[in-house]
Amino acid sequence: MITKDQLAASMLRECDIIQHLFTKLGPDALTYRPSPAQRTTLELLRYLSICGTAGIRCMSEANWKLFSGFAERAKEMTAEEFPAAMQRQSEEIAAFFASVSEETLETQEAPLPGGTMLPLGLAILNGPFKWLASYKLQLFLYAKAAGAVEIGTANAWAGADRR
Repeated sequence: MITKDQLAASMLRECDIIQHLFTKLGPDALTYRPSPAQRTTLELLRYLSICGTAGIRCMSEANWKLFSGFAERAKEMTAEEFPAAMQRQSEEIAAFFASVSEETLETQEAPLPGGTMLPLGLAILNGPFKWLASYKLQLFLYAKAAGAVEIGTANAWAGADRR
């Protein structure tokens, strides 16, 4: 069984890698949009800056209406503000895991966005953790498509430049 410390560390690692990928974005990357129906890179950064902590809060408090407050917090975020926003999210994730018990993660029922109920720890794994990981990879692909041709697998999975 995965422990709360392991889940927290994995989520925080995803946040670190996202911040690393942000440093690889060129000046024109923020307006990159793969198609008219998809987010720009800046819009993706805004979502990434809140999706982990917003999901945790909504699930732990069984109230998805809270998400709009997080979305509002990120709505006008500039690219320059992204590192601080990600640091804030990391601190909020760490504080949540420091305050919650293993028992609560195993026994408290929590709602996923579609209404499915799961134990809180599993809900966080299947929601906020996966959102950070999957949208991190979207950021990687956006960066590559917008001109960061030097980045590769190590950047996406380890948050490190190729050697």
